[in-house]
Amino acid sequence: MRVKILPPPGCDRSALDARSWAELPEGGTVRDALRLVRCSPVKAKLLLVSVNGERSPLSRVLHDGDVVGFFFPVSGG
Repeated sequence: MRVKILPPPGCDRSALDARSWAELPEGGTVRDALRLVRCSPVKAKLLLVSVNGERSPLSRVLHDGDVVGFFFPVSGG
């Protein structure tokens, strides 16, 4: 299945095509997408995850055409 992955800064984008699409096996999860872009476990614990614009857990099963985004929470003062 093909999913679009918007990785956090500093991750490896080599498995993504020019438009950020990648192949994952059927039944792949958000966690698998993070592994694909080689995101460190420490960084992964700090991220918020969005699938198709909806906040999601790392265990969420992905489907063909999903868009997965990873974001750092931002706080202001």
